[in-house]
Amino acid sequence: MWIDDRPDDEPFKLGHCGCVHRRVAGPLGEGRGRLVDEAVTPSVAPALPVESSFKALATISAPDADDLATDGTMLWELTRSGGVARLDPATNTLGAAKTVDAAHMDGGFAAGGQGVWLNDFDNDLVYRVDPATLKVVTTIKSANNPEGLAVDPASKAVWVADHRGGTVSRIDAATNKVVAIIKLGDIGPSGPHQIGLGLGSVWVGVPNMANVDRIDPATNKVVAKIDIPAEATPCSKFAFSRQAVWIPSCLDATTLTRIDPTTNKVVATIDLGGNGDNPITVDGFPWLTVENFDSGPGRLVRIDPATNTIDRVVSVGDHFRGADLFVADGSVWLIDGANATIVRLPLAAFSP
Repeated sequence: MWIDDRPDDEPFKLGHCGCVHRRVAGPLGEGRGRLVDEAVTPSVAPALPVESSFKALATISAPDADDLATDGTMLWELTRSGGVARLDPATNTLGAAKTVDAAHMDGGFAAGGQGVWLNDFDNDLVYRVDPATLKVVTTIKSANNPEGLAVDPASKAVWVADHRGGTVSRIDAATNKVVAIIKLGDIGPSGPHQIGLGLGSVWVGVPNMANVDRIDPATNKVVAKIDIPAEATPCSKFAFSRQAVWIPSCLDATTLTRIDPTTNKVVATIDLGGNGDNPITVDGFPWLTVENFDSGPGRLVRIDPATNTIDRVVSVGDHFRGADLFVADGSVWLIDGANATIVRLPLAAFSP
């Protein structure tokens, strides 16, 4: 994950994982909730002991892994060199990668709707890849630096965040054509970033407007603009439960923002004590990886939605540097960049 805050004419460089790495202080396990809605009073959690690692079901060598995508059953890996490989959960094996975008630098990666989808940020392209053969089926022109990407298999809609255009494009997977462009904010750097699908809506983080936009996919219209606290830049991916929408911050912030989907308002920001990354929810509890570069390895962290505080901190290893969590085939998957592996963990271990 990265956020583009450079001038239009300034080139950018990415780290090996395409992430914004932030150095922060404060021990993991200190879940300090900052109140946004005065009707909600999250308690302050004490420093928590770090639990032993969950026993991995599989550890798969992946020296070039940059991102993962899943349709809920199968998984695909995006490599740093723009290749796509298939990860078969039946055998825990990673197949050979086929080059899709040899000049790839950044852009979203998603699966669903009988395709694997990849954005090319610099060249304003969206690639559709056959999930079985890994061959490019079609290349779709998308203006203004496509970043976030989400696929709704039910409606055959592919949603693309036009990062510098201030818009979101909707692609019809049945025709491979852009069928709608939805205006969200200003043209320029740090615009629409990541997209989430949940609770019957499309959710988009817009850093340069400091808000999250909620789109009704039936009408392609923005139905809510949700103000996000200035210290909680909304440029991560989303997680959903019936009662909440969760999005971590990025850049120098170390918070997780909770949105009430009924009122479309922020009701809490939770201090993670480190850099939170793209979360999942299990039985209504959000989980995410949190890294603290000043005091040891990354951890898995769980939030208690009743108190808006951290209630569990789990080790993933002494040298763990992680990224997104994914649920597929009854397991939780994540990339361990420091150890060049993809780790499969039992979903049951994440349950209350």
